[in-house]
Amino acid sequence: MKIGDKIRQLREEIDLERTELAKKIGVTYHALAKYETNERQPDYEILKVIADFFNVSTDYLLGRTNVRTPVYDNPSTLTKKENNSYNIDDLSPESKKELEKYIKLLKLKDEMDKTKDETSSTLEKNA
Repeated sequence: MKIGDKIRQLREEIDLERTELAKKIGVTYHALAKYETNERQPDYEILKVIADFFNVSTDYLLGRTNVRTPVYDNPSTLTKKENNSYNIDDLSPESKKELEKYIKLLKLKDEMDKTKDETSSTLEKNA
């Protein structure tokens, strides 16, 4: 399946009109129509916007994987280095939700730590 076919399929799955999607991703109706009919391909920046809008990876849109969601947003595809995978398919739905919450918590902690480090660095420079 080509990029345009995937974009059209994703749009139709959520019953979104082409004009609405074009506005939401910041392109003209005609540009989106050309993407969806595979007459033209979106540039890298638009590809990222489309992927973010539909919460899929750019690799999915490009046909490099059949896994729709980005690796770290879907705990069932969570992997670690050296291609050792965590298989959580056998977890209960409740456990999967808890894992998702924990991942979000870790992301938030990382953001807070980064902000704290940036603030400390700025204070040291101004001291």
